Amino acid sequence: MNQIVALTAEIGRGHPQYLDSVLAHLPAVKKLVVSGTGWRLARQVYHLGAQGGLLTTVYQQFREKATPSRLELRLWGSKLRKQFWQFPGIVLVDHPLLARLLAPVCRVAYLHCEIAAPEIAAVKDAWQIYVPVEFTAHQLQTRGVKPDALSITGLVIEPELLPVARSAYESRLQRYESDKPLTIAFFTSGAYPRPHLRTIAIAAASASYAGHKTIIFAGTDKTKGKLLPSALFFNSRKAENEQTAKLFPEIDVFVAAAHERTNWAIGLGLPLFVLLPNIGPFAEQNFNFARQQGTTLPLNDAQNFGPLLDTLRQQGKLQQMAQSGWGKHRLNGARFIADHLLSQNYHPPQF
Repeated sequence: MNQIVALTAEIGRGHPQYLDSVLAHLPAVKKLVVSGTGWRLARQVYHLGAQGGLLTTVYQQFREKATPSRLELRLWGSKLRKQFWQFPGIVLVDHPLLARLLAPVCRVAYLHCEIAAPEIAAVKDAWQIYVPVEFTAHQLQTRGVKPDALSITGLVIEPELLPVARSAYESRLQRYESDKPLTIAFFTSGAYPRPHLRTIAIAAASASYAGHKTIIFAGTDKTKGKLLPSALFFNSRKAENEQTAKLFPEIDVFVAAAHERTNWAIGLGLPLFVLLPNIGPFAEQNFNFARQQGTTLPLNDAQNFGPLLDTLRQQGKLQQMAQSGWGKHRLNGARFIADHLLSQNYHPPQF
């Protein structure tokens, strides 16, 4: 029988959240967090990288390379490669850096649940790359990934949201046609980029002044409270997901970076206004895909966000954006991946 272990880099929110969503259907699988000085540095650089500067350049260069250098292997991969050399089963990873480092030495299943498919995601040695849609698979094939290494799964959505998705969508459409205030949800990204935080503060004030209700979900870093004094902070991703699911039926529009929550726009019928600038290797492609589907607009003018919402509502544009994001993609990606792994006849290893 094959063994399986889940490995997370715990960088940002999106990558580890995708893994959590899949593991919700694989409760017996143990999740390990990579450790060591190099990975602590990677997490720090991720946060600093969103603010600009030399560290951003260094981190981006590492992410964009096709193969890791000797120095990078020493920092990130040497210990891991020894630990998982010829591992008797499947190593399920949530981050392209992990996939690139481990694919040459063991059977790697890489969760690439973003729409975007930059060069960093084209892990040619991976046993399996799970991708959400045909567009992503095609992009990776053009970058050299073999078709038989790609599984198109459907969107990986937080399990907490799926039970309320349809009723929330239907209620949302009804509210657009009423004269009641809208509820606007704002979401920070895991790196808390300063330009995004400023935009959230200004846009939330504009929406409130226009008479709408605002909710700011600010993740788990409570040190950002001074920048967003009215925001909701949480002790864990799970706690934030639970509160999001509780309030999801009330949300009419949301504001976020074009990262993992882009899936809500294209799959759950929730119009998205994207925080700019796009940061990281995935955001630009995610944004372009969602905008082309008709679910997403850039948040260019935060000071006039409230009046813009009123105009779009009156024109029927918010309704169109919501309808463009419902029923277009399968939403069972996490279950699909779990079932595929189960079909490989595995059992969780003993540590």
